[in-house]
Parts: sequence; structure tokens; C-alpha cells
Amino acid sequence: MDIYIIRHGETAFNEGEERVRGRMDVPLSELGIQHAEEVGGKLSNIHIEKIYHSKLSRTTVTAEKIHKNQKNAEIIEEPFLLDISFGEWEGKSGKEVFVEELTKQWHTNPNDVLIPGGETFYQVLDRLHRLFLRLRKQTEKTIALVTHGAVINLIFVYLTETHPSHYWDFYVKPCSISQVTLHKNGRVSIVKFNAIDHLSE
Repeated sequence: MDIYIIRHGETAFNEGEERVRGRMDVPLSELGIQHAEEVGGKLSNIHIEKIYHSKLSRTTVTAEKIHKNQKNAEIIEEPFLLDISFGEWEGKSGKEVFVEELTKQWHTNPNDVLIPGGETFYQVLDRLHRLFLRLRKQTEKTIALVTHGAVINLIFVYLTETHPSHYWDFYVKPCSISQVTLHKNGRVSIVKFNAIDHLSE
């Protein structure tokens, strides 16, 4: 199975002084909508059978832009692709959240940071494990997952069996395309990672 993994487009919370999004339903910005259209165009020559997305509007709209060029694809809301819950951090700027020691920990051992009222990386990895167990049983040849940056980081932590402290090694940009192949023998190939050549400035 070939899986295209797409991060949603840019939102107002990605601009200027970034704010923590998590489960807040922050819509795409004008640039985010434009880039979502460009992702759809880039993938238009690929036969995608199912497009999975989280329930938040920024992934839903991005998925719909892809679906516009994939008329025969089934578009499905997938709860396991929901962004990590950042609890009490959501809606706050980095300056409001991070004091010096927490900043250091967030960049070196983010898996050990306890997000007040939020999820742990291990909880997200558990739901991703359950998702990929299901995907491996499916018969589709090509699918797409439209989800959030934090989730994509952890998808690659999971697929590469890397320690969660390497979370930042797998950072991807808004509307980037990554591609993996799940082989029948259980192996995983990373075909493409964080490709943005399809995006205008």
C-alpha cells in the first residue's frame, strides 16, 4: 500500500507569532487554501482510493481540495488522525507557554514534557498504532492521510521505530507531501518526505 501523508495548509496561527493549535478549529488562511489547491493539483495524476482526514476544518478543507481531483476516491473522517491535544496551551503563543527550562526540554526531549490537560506522545502513538494495524488489513493500493504536523512527526516516529525524543527530526511544512509504502512483509519504505516543490511562494 502506498500512503501519501499531507499536512494541512497554513492557518492564521502559523503566521507571525505562532500560536498553539491542537484541537482548536482554526481555519485555513488564504495562502493555506491556495496551497491546498496546489496539493490537489500535484496529486491529480495519482489514483487515490481513499482520503482520510481529521474532523478539524483545516484538514477537512485540505482533503476536499485533494478530493476535487480524485472524484472516485472515498473521503473519510478519521478520529485517530485528530491533532494532539495541547490542553491548556491551545490558543497561546510560544512566549506564553515556554519558560527557559521548558523550551530546552521541548526541543531536546519533547516526549517527556507533560502538557497540562493534554495528551502525551505515547497516547498519540497508541492511536496511530491502532490506525496502521487497520490500514495493513485493507486492500487499497493507494490512500492519503491528511492530518496535522504533530501527528505526522509521530507517524514517522512510529513507522521508523524511533524513540519519541526524535520527534523534531520529522518536522514537515504546511501542505507538504510525504509518501511511504507499507510492504506485505511488514517493512516500510519512505519514498518521499516533506516535499514542497508543488507550492508557490
